Amino acid sequence: MLQRKEMTALLINLISVKMLLTFPRIFIINAGNAAWIQAIYNTAVVFLIFFLTVKLYRGRKNVIELAGMRGGKGLKILVGMIVFVILLINFSSIVRIFPESVKSVLLQDFKIEVIVIAFVIAIAIGAYIGIQSIAKINYLFMPVAGAVFIAFMLLLIPYYRLCNIMPLMGQGYKAILGKGFNTLSLFSDIIFLNIFLPYYENAGEAKQSGIKALAISAIIAVIILSGYCLVYPYPSSKEFIIPVYQLARIIHLSSFFSRFEALFQFAWSILILLYSSVYVYAMCYVWQITFNLKFYKPLIFPIVLISSVVAMIPSSMLDLISTEEIKSMIVYPTAFLLPVIFGIVSRKYYGEQMRKGDKNEEI
Repeated sequence: MLQRKEMTALLINLISVKMLLTFPRIFIINAGNAAWIQAIYNTAVVFLIFFLTVKLYRGRKNVIELAGMRGGKGLKILVGMIVFVILLINFSSIVRIFPESVKSVLLQDFKIEVIVIAFVIAIAIGAYIGIQSIAKINYLFMPVAGAVFIAFMLLLIPYYRLCNIMPLMGQGYKAILGKGFNTLSLFSDIIFLNIFLPYYENAGEAKQSGIKALAISAIIAVIILSGYCLVYPYPSSKEFIIPVYQLARIIHLSSFFSRFEALFQFAWSILILLYSSVYVYAMCYVWQITFNLKFYKPLIFPIVLISSVVAMIPSSMLDLISTEEIKSMIVYPTAFLLPVIFGIVSRKYYGEQMRKGDKNEEI
């Protein structure tokens, strides 16, 4: 079991870390400097889906376990592989983007392959120590990351220009409400709440953890996007690949703060390493429960190897497998609809158990 505060901090990291990489640019390209409004819209949609899932779901079995209980081994393997593939798709972009970012920012003279190898070794070690240790380290580090984030946004105040955020609706309400639906993938890592459901003491703890994680992550996203829009006017705001790092680079208040991005890079790197370790562990855990394996640690090397191969794919191919069209077909149904579907299944299953008077089943 994990404490609720540790799982909440873990979910916040999983959802928010994408905002430290290329994700803000996706918002900007779609909605212009109304990206922060699009983030609010996405938050409202995700909360509706989340509350529907909570209303339907019963017990502490995740979707893979429920699939096995209701559909047998075949359905369990099918659902387990779907969840695994979606985690791999989500993780693939991070495995490639982060090492490339490190190379361009810090280690220009190093080959990308060397950085990728060092990166996957670090996350393999993280996965090996287990989710309990990762969650505790993440929980201890989050206040440090939070302090860096607050200082970061405060130091940007002299660079804010209210005129940069105009026009208020950016690319228009059609872009925000229509194409803006694609950026729901910001919250796709809420699927981890379901995957790690057996680690919670009860369903109520999971619900509270999910609500807090979604709310705090949404606030972080809105603050980052609004701050970025206040500093850079559209369309120049869409030119930077990693918007948050670009903001860190402009902070030059004194001789000390002229290297603020070094502090940002420290927090940035630790958060992404924790994020990646959770992903590797989760992919191993999915295989473990799907095939009823006794241990997960022997799976770490194959999973890391697969991630490394994906990271070495040429950028054009990586772009192909990471497009929003593919994510719209695979990521969203898995992250949002699968828990809803199996929420209905769980209600039926536990209802049957109650009618049978089975006191051994946890409701």
